[in-house]
Amino acid sequence: MVGVAMTSIKITIKEDDKARDLIRFLRDIDYIDIQVEHNADAEDANCIEALGLICGIWKDRDVTLQSIRKKAWVRGA
Repeated sequence: MVGVAMTSIKITIKEDDKARDLIRFLRDIDYIDIQVEHNADAEDANCIEALGLICGIWKDRDVTLQSIRKKAWVRGA
């Protein structure tokens, strides 16, 4: 389309469920094209935080790669 101006708007929504509601609403409008981008930084931060919750689970335990393999491959016990 020659000579047609297009406007882009970036909206940041803090809650996923509310974002889905807004996207559903906007998709019903025929002249709006929706392109959803997920914020990987927020997901990475959540993963790092969750990983921090398990820090120290092997503290004061004698865990080696060999001992993990030995327990993982026990058959018929």
